[in-house]
Amino acid sequence: MKFPLSTLSIALIVLACFIIDMTLKNWKKQERVIEHDVHQYYAYLPAQFIFHDIKLTKSDYRYGDDLYWFWPTITPGGKKVIKMTMGLSLMYAPFFFVAHGYALISDYPVNGFSEPYKVFLLLSAIFYLFVGLDFLKKILQHYGFSDTITAITLLLVGLGTNLLCYSSQSAPMSHVYSFCLFSVFIYYTIRWYELQTIKNTLVIGLLAGLISLIRPSDAVLLIFFVLFDIGNFSDFRQRLLLYKRNFFLLLLMGLLSFLVWAPQFAYWKTVTGKLLFYSYTDEGFFWSHPKIIDGLFSFRKGWLVYTPIMSFALIGIFLMRDAFKKLRLPIILFFLVNIYVIFSWWCWWYGGTYGQRSLVESYAILAIPMASFIKFLSEKKWIFNILFYCVAAFFIWLNIFQTYQYEYHSLHWDGMSKKLYFKQFGRINKIADYDSFVDWPNYEKAKFGDKYVKPAETKNEQKITPDENRTIQDNPIKTNGKLIYLKASNNKFVCADAGRGKIVVADKEKASLWETFSLQMMENNKCIIRSFENKFLSADIGSKCDVTAFRDKAQAWEIFTIEKPDSDYIALKAANGKYLTVDEKTLQLFARNNTIGRQEKFKMIIK
Repeated sequence: MKFPLSTLSIALIVLACFIIDMTLKNWKKQERVIEHDVHQYYAYLPAQFIFHDIKLTKSDYRYGDDLYWFWPTITPGGKKVIKMTMGLSLMYAPFFFVAHGYALISDYPVNGFSEPYKVFLLLSAIFYLFVGLDFLKKILQHYGFSDTITAITLLLVGLGTNLLCYSSQSAPMSHVYSFCLFSVFIYYTIRWYELQTIKNTLVIGLLAGLISLIRPSDAVLLIFFVLFDIGNFSDFRQRLLLYKRNFFLLLLMGLLSFLVWAPQFAYWKTVTGKLLFYSYTDEGFFWSHPKIIDGLFSFRKGWLVYTPIMSFALIGIFLMRDAFKKLRLPIILFFLVNIYVIFSWWCWWYGGTYGQRSLVESYAILAIPMASFIKFLSEKKWIFNILFYCVAAFFIWLNIFQTYQYEYHSLHWDGMSKKLYFKQFGRINKIADYDSFVDWPNYEKAKFGDKYVKPAETKNEQKITPDENRTIQDNPIKTNGKLIYLKASNNKFVCADAGRGKIVVADKEKASLWETFSLQMMENNKCIIRSFENKFLSADIGSKCDVTAFRDKAQAWEIFTIEKPDSDYIALKAANGKYLTVDEKTLQLFARNNTIGRQEKFKMIIK
């Protein structure tokens, strides 16, 4: 065929991503595209090649009147370390340099964060999606699937799963890049076991290093490589003999993977003085309490709730026949270990995202049993095929629709409940009383696990009940050192969240220990505010203007000016001249608004 159906499928998927990007135009929005985790994946490039400050020693990063920021982790010694490893920056790099060149010859700010950089990051996601789908096509064709079955499989994976979201609306998060690398890795795994050449060895080694450098937990893909095409004990014995004969190639493979990590080791050594540094600080895994059931089936982020089309792939594992039987063991073991690792992470729902994002890259492997399911069904009566394709078409529509729901916040980023899911089903606009159905996650409880203690239950601390009637108009601001609560416009109490790296959020229904602050007034309505741990609230204008509570000394960033827009509320102005505001999506406090609106108003309740 001059133009195979599988090629048409890839074109349709890529076109769908372009349409979503063009519809949303997120590159025009100041705080989109380079957002959330992307700040930390991307930071290496502007820090090194634009600001020439890989240690992030400067106190401020400005272009004109606009503030652009990095999101580093602060070490106990006060050093700033980029939290994520640099694998994704390596994949961004070609597109970053093209965007940088364009910015240099245009009127756009040459700062790494203006529109050209965002546009080319979005294009990079689509490019790697295309490459990943093309290699997935080659894998399916290698196993003898017809062009029609290959085309259908590609459509189901590309349009029916959240791979679409992470290639467009939530690009450039890491997952489409890892999906691409997984597809290429699987293809070259097949090639390596067919012919153990230097070229195939080099590719496998470099890919293994880059995959783990983007997300270290994705190193579980090596299970697929080691167990590939093993169906019984005799195959396992033959595999050991093969490894013995090719020991040098395996050694070379490992060396190349290590070399990919060498720049990361050099970065850690330069910034922290250590070759190995755990930048996630107090975040970790709970190996004895994985949330597998929640991760697969909950309405918060259940994989099969938001990506139900992949249930056909799971069924397909047990329908793999003939030559595919030897793929069952590596696929099953990879999948089981992968979900165990993913759902052992403290934040098993992976923050404010659409569906279970950490499983996206595994679709490169699960596409094989998906194709097996479609092939099995094609041999059955037409009525079963009609039923399947009707269900599949509905799932594709649902996935696209929910991608837009997530963009417009009618699909909650991390607090979906069963009631809210069904009340909001099929609706782009938020229902009435939307917030009342949100099941807000308890981040600090998730992070500390069995060690978590409710603030009100802390020893030797008296539970404090806020008096709603004793607001600022009844208690003059001049009353220093009093304990206060701050209630934001969403009717939630402000909290110095010790469970999330000391950030300050407005997400608590009740006020107790962590929602208690001490107010100390100064001249000209200036003040300093301490958390319950005696840490100063600070508007970190040298980073992303987030409000934190971990500093022991009060300097410029820890001083706020109180203003009273009306008799019932106050507003707090930070040292950068910006008012504190509550981010609608994350509920985190930032110092970044020029005027006082609804989200900049707080009710101060004095004990």
